[in-house]
Amino acid sequence: MTMNTNDLDTIVAEGLALHRAGDISAAGDSYDIVLARDPEHVEALHLKGVLLGQTGEQDAALILLDRAVSGSAGDPRVVANRAKLRLDSGDVSGAVEDYKAALARSPQDPDLHFNTAGALVMAGQLEDARALLEQAREISPDHARVLANLGNLYRQLGRSKDSRETLEAAVEAAPGEPELLHSLGITLSEGRDYEAAGARFRRALELDPGFIRTATQLFYNLLHACDCRDRDKLVGNFRRLIESGSDRLGELSPLIALFLPVDQHELDAVSDARADLVRQTSPAPEPLAGRPQGERLHIGYLSGDMGRHPVGHLTADLFHRHDRKSFEVSAILLTEPDGSDVQNAVFDGVDNVLDVSQVSAVEAAAKIRSAGVDVLVDLGGFTRGARPEILAARPAPLQVGWLGYCGSSGGLNDVLLVDETVLPSSQAGSIREAVAYLPGTFMPLNNFGVPAPDLKSRVEHGLPAEGMVFCAFNTPTKIDPITFGCWMEILKQVEGSILWLREHIAVTTRNLKTVAQLSGVDPARLIFAPTVPSMADHLARHCHGNLFLDTFVYGAHSTAADAIAMGVPVLTMAGPAMPSRVGASLCRAYGLSELVVDSADGYLRKAVELAADSAGLRELSNQLNTALEGSRDSGVFVGKLETAYQDLWAAQIAGTLAPGVVHRTDGR
Repeated sequence: MTMNTNDLDTIVAEGLALHRAGDISAAGDSYDIVLARDPEHVEALHLKGVLLGQTGEQDAALILLDRAVSGSAGDPRVVANRAKLRLDSGDVSGAVEDYKAALARSPQDPDLHFNTAGALVMAGQLEDARALLEQAREISPDHARVLANLGNLYRQLGRSKDSRETLEAAVEAAPGEPELLHSLGITLSEGRDYEAAGARFRRALELDPGFIRTATQLFYNLLHACDCRDRDKLVGNFRRLIESGSDRLGELSPLIALFLPVDQHELDAVSDARADLVRQTSPAPEPLAGRPQGERLHIGYLSGDMGRHPVGHLTADLFHRHDRKSFEVSAILLTEPDGSDVQNAVFDGVDNVLDVSQVSAVEAAAKIRSAGVDVLVDLGGFTRGARPEILAARPAPLQVGWLGYCGSSGGLNDVLLVDETVLPSSQAGSIREAVAYLPGTFMPLNNFGVPAPDLKSRVEHGLPAEGMVFCAFNTPTKIDPITFGCWMEILKQVEGSILWLREHIAVTTRNLKTVAQLSGVDPARLIFAPTVPSMADHLARHCHGNLFLDTFVYGAHSTAADAIAMGVPVLTMAGPAMPSRVGASLCRAYGLSELVVDSADGYLRKAVELAADSAGLRELSNQLNTALEGSRDSGVFVGKLETAYQDLWAAQIAGTLAPGVVHRTDGR
């Protein structure tokens, strides 16, 4: 039977109805009937291409959509759907090109502005994306999705006031959308308005009790405020989620999971789930060419924190000490340069600076690959600003996680570089990377901007002239309730002592003082050290502290290293997971093994003993300073790194690196 154009169009319309109803098979049959009779029927080509893309047949889908675009003379609907297919396939630049072409033909379509902006964000072109979303807002002022993405983009660009105002408008436009409340909550939290942020997160959870990302952000928000409301409930829910093995576990942030009182196996499960999610949404990695023998080993340090950040301070004196006869060194930036003295020192210490902050993950991986990086050292993991999708693209033959994130990458890297204290061999089996041990500790000391002696008195720092000064300069997010309760008991047992904390904001201070009061401790015994202009100023004031008190769940890392470097003994409890064992690693490396305890009771007893034994405490300080005399040369630490890189490179070439297998880099 002969069919005319109207008949074919009717069949396509019927197929589209089936398509929208979710009957993919029947919809495909309808499109095939039309294409059998008219192989160039534009709408059938278009919709069959979309269908194939939805079922994972990307190559076949692209062929059909290419034909549909040609036959439609650039119909913006068809071009936009090809753009989406390209984006889903990892061709970000091709998607941007298509979206721009569609937008040129339909310049008043706010949805096209929205989708084009999304592709531009993936391409790293944030300012161009912002401009498009602002245009879309002018076209459709109450378009909630446009307002939400614009508000989120303002936050990424550091425009917090604009972010808050725009996201508030988005919530007003669609008050029943939990995702919009979630986004507003993040902006409020980053602006340190923790009470308002908590209210938005709670409202989002009322609308969607299963919103894991919002529950995670609420927990993190409460940590910043040192607010224990909902803590037990949230922790219990997260533990049940981890134990369940749910396919939604990837929605739980691995970074925020570090603050949970869980064991290493549970943390590894969270990282594995997030890594699997990253792989699912990342393009397949390209094959790597082999490195010519005889050339220097090219080390690329990948980070968004090589500036005013603890990672920047810890590495600023390291990179220039690499042996340039054997190593080429690159700094690969995930954020735009901040112009700080720390970052300038980093830049001065490397052979190359590669800024990939404004390009897509695919393009970033291509740039790293083109630069000939052999060993990519990932300093970010799953921290804020890190881009694990770059690791998933496999830009280097050997990828090593070190320093910036205290946990597994879920196998996105080949190796996790740690030490035997922070990750005992008994815990290595659940790690998806090979585990490599540096001798001593994996944490360098901050040898950049070493301060002059502090000439101020205790009183000038707001401290009492006499008495025991316990200091705990960890970020407030690490002050868990059990740790703080132990600190209060220490203050009650050590008459005249004070606790010297890091200043945050008023609500955090108020909450800590309230808990102190409820614990029977005068809140005036909590002294808050104000933010000072430079790291050198902060390091200098350590001389007024007698003993640094570590936290239990997520212990001090760079702050413990700072205390050690300034000669202040650190009391720490080695817990069941990596975040709680860095203090132990540092103590054992610098002659303070007796300050590593294994229980809260032991911690309390040791603190009280030391406070009563001033001579013993001075002796510990002397032991520490003696150990530091031979350890202040950053070149010694860099030598350990270089040995590790060469050993691991040889093992990778030999194919002997395997997940969960311990590899020692000290010849043992």
